[in-house]
Amino acid sequence: MQSKKITLIVNIILLIAGLVCIAVGCFKLITNEVALATTGLGAGLVFLFSATIERFESLKGMSLEVTTRKLDDKIHEASEAVKELKQLAEISGHTLSLLAARVGRWGGSFTFEESYRLAQQVRDNLTSLKCEKSTITHALSPWVTIVIADLGRKLLEPVTEELNTLEQQLRRDRDKLPSPIKADDPEYLALVQRMNALSAHLHPGCDVSKLDSDKTMAAIEMYVSSAPELDTTAKLKHLNNITQWSSEVDFLLKQSDVKNPSLWIEALKKY
Repeated sequence: MQSKKITLIVNIILLIAGLVCIAVGCFKLITNEVALATTGLGAGLVFLFSATIERFESLKGMSLEVTTRKLDDKIHEASEAVKELKQLAEISGHTLSLLAARVGRWGGSFTFEESYRLAQQVRDNLTSLKCEKSTITHALSPWVTIVIADLGRKLLEPVTEELNTLEQQLRRDRDKLPSPIKADDPEYLALVQRMNALSAHLHPGCDVSKLDSDKTMAAIEMYVSSAPELDTTAKLKHLNNITQWSSEVDFLLKQSDVKNPSLWIEALKKY
């Protein structure tokens, strides 16, 4: 308040000085004293301008404030648009990944290589929009799930094939028993027990489509380890093949990406 009073007093003094100088300048102009008239008028204008400069600054400030407010509004609108674009990209990325995974299950044309390229495009788009890592992981989760399931089927193929061969051998051994077969025949009962155990293990087998992605590899290992009729050598062979993929699967689960694309492309080219 004190500052405003001082400013007002200074402005009044400058105004009076300006008016006096202009009056003197006009008088000297009438008396043909051009030099003094010019000095007086010039000084008067300077004093008047000094007295009223606060008004110009106030007007300028108001104009700048309006312009700044408009700019802030535009920035806010742009920020909201970017947020909406991010949300749209996140939803689209997840949906695209989900559709690609399901189309593959319906016998569509998506190979692993094609789905991998699509996943990379989704990742790049969301990353460029500065989406959170958790959002990118969620968007790519359908792709990760189906890739791990496909790998699980790939790893189980030779195991299932060998178990089917063993089941057929047990049937042949049963059929070779001399007729008539007695229901209490120990050899027959032993074969039937072995056949039932193997059949219970084979059917439905290890359905990887019903497993959580992070539990698939452990479930496959358990399936092989507990398989009846498989000898130790056969189990170790299959388990070693499964273990070789453990680091690749761990990387896929953590990064939603594959560490060695060419390895996956070759392994899943039939899926």
